[in-house]
Amino acid sequence: MAVSSFQKATTSFHTGLVRSFLPLVLVSSAASLFGQSEEIFRSRIEFVAPENAGIEFVHTDGQSGKRYMVETIVGSLAIFDFDNDGLLDLYFVSGAALPGSPPGLVAGSRLYRNLGHWKFKDVTETSGLVDYGYGMGVVIGDYDNDGFQDLFLTHFGTNSFFVNRGDGSFVESASKCRVEGPHRVGAGACFVDIDLDGDLDLYTSTYVHFAWSEHRVRTVNGKDFHTGPKDYRPANDFLYRNNGEGIFEDVSAEAGITSPAPGMAVVSADFDRDGDFDIMVANDQTENFLLLNDGTGKFAHNGIVAGVAFDRSGKANGNMGIELCDIDGDLLTDILVTTYQNEMPVYYRCTQPCLFEDHTNLARLDSMLKPHVKWGVGAVDFDLDGDRDIFIACGHFFDNLPYLDDRTQQKVINFMLCNDGKGKFKNVTKIAGSALQVVESSRGAAFDDLDNDGDVDIVVQNVNAKPTLGRNETNPDSDRLRVRLVSRTGSRDSVGSEVFAISQTGKTQVSIILAGRGYESSYGTTQYFGSEHADPIREIVVRWPYGQLEKFTRTGSAMLLIEGSGKPQTGDIGPLK
Repeated sequence: MAVSSFQKATTSFHTGLVRSFLPLVLVSSAASLFGQSEEIFRSRIEFVAPENAGIEFVHTDGQSGKRYMVETIVGSLAIFDFDNDGLLDLYFVSGAALPGSPPGLVAGSRLYRNLGHWKFKDVTETSGLVDYGYGMGVVIGDYDNDGFQDLFLTHFGTNSFFVNRGDGSFVESASKCRVEGPHRVGAGACFVDIDLDGDLDLYTSTYVHFAWSEHRVRTVNGKDFHTGPKDYRPANDFLYRNNGEGIFEDVSAEAGITSPAPGMAVVSADFDRDGDFDIMVANDQTENFLLLNDGTGKFAHNGIVAGVAFDRSGKANGNMGIELCDIDGDLLTDILVTTYQNEMPVYYRCTQPCLFEDHTNLARLDSMLKPHVKWGVGAVDFDLDGDRDIFIACGHFFDNLPYLDDRTQQKVINFMLCNDGKGKFKNVTKIAGSALQVVESSRGAAFDDLDNDGDVDIVVQNVNAKPTLGRNETNPDSDRLRVRLVSRTGSRDSVGSEVFAISQTGKTQVSIILAGRGYESSYGTTQYFGSEHADPIREIVVRWPYGQLEKFTRTGSAMLLIEGSGKPQTGDIGPLK
């Protein structure tokens, strides 16, 4: 394929940024080598009791005692502003009763409206966002570009699609919009504009084929255990094209989405930087998929060539969640994948567009992670020092785990890894605050600013338990900036856009807008940047969904950037209509 003028322009832009700031990186590295002490994690993520915040939700996997396969892969959530009041709301996805579940089991996914000051109200019934199915994955996106975000939910069953009416209520529209799909074991999903027509299409992964007649358990040394993906037939994923008039069409076969695999998390970005959006799928005990878009919405597999199908030893891991971000500060989008027990999470470092190398050991990801099952993941600048730290949620589903492996437990702590500014990490879990001391069997995790103070808080979905809420208390001396985008040519949510924050001395950070990420969850419409007060952020450059570059001068601590305006709206971002 010939290199497009777009690809040349954007690659030149990236290369120029990297070359311009390389001397600064070298000076910083030299300072570290010659005695500068390792930077201490400057945030504390403090536990907020859910009941004190008004959150009574308790997740369930069905608690059947039968060890159904579907009980092993639950636990997603979403953070989004459903009513556009400027406060981020919480949506917790739950399982439901299964054959053998306790009589009277209370279940159902729940929506909590943010009232401010760490208080929330259950508005599930009044909003119409009522779903009592066996929930799996969730993704948020403004599919009709009306300024209000809609919610797609996968199930063990058929899909649900809740369209936001714009008045604080939703209407379930999966059948009407033709995304209901067949009965299946649903998993992660992402919104992505596959054909660059300005509206969001939908990719949704499937785990395996499973029916009650296929239920089985594993017996080891006389003890029963849940089964895994290799015990069932792999299933096909689905791709739905948005026709711009509220209806989706299943284009899976014609788009090349035909390879069955036990799919989990899904993300989308322009991995090869050719001006269209590609898709990555984390597959469980099977090679990961990297699906490259030819620009018309047709895809070809490239995971092996790109170096993300397997880890450095050629192993197909039990892959769970995916995060995309610039981990090492070279302005290229890296990939972080969480994995199963006795496997390290894998950090795929981007060396050039669509080429990656397993950098896990060189990044010094703590080997204490290896025994545990890793799920939700976020690469976030929690302490606002200008680099991305890593949060990983952990927990097992085996209740007989001690009979197999005494290195981990069903309920364990989650992990916080602090970035040294050069893409190497130190385990700071013990000093990262009381929210990191919670011991549960965690799954999905989501990250956003729930109290509008400019730093990123944490919400963790725990299986058969209440969620964990973590309030970020960051060093107040940090310069902090919130940025939100509105696109006029691409999807209104600006999905796929890149935001470059450039400091006074030229230090540059980049963030990408995703719709669907982590472990089958959704969060992060607003982008957050931090810096030292001595070197504040002065300028923002946006690469919009179709590749246009636009420069904005910083004018406040919160900026709303509208494509083509050339001038930010400043002050509190507030409601976005």
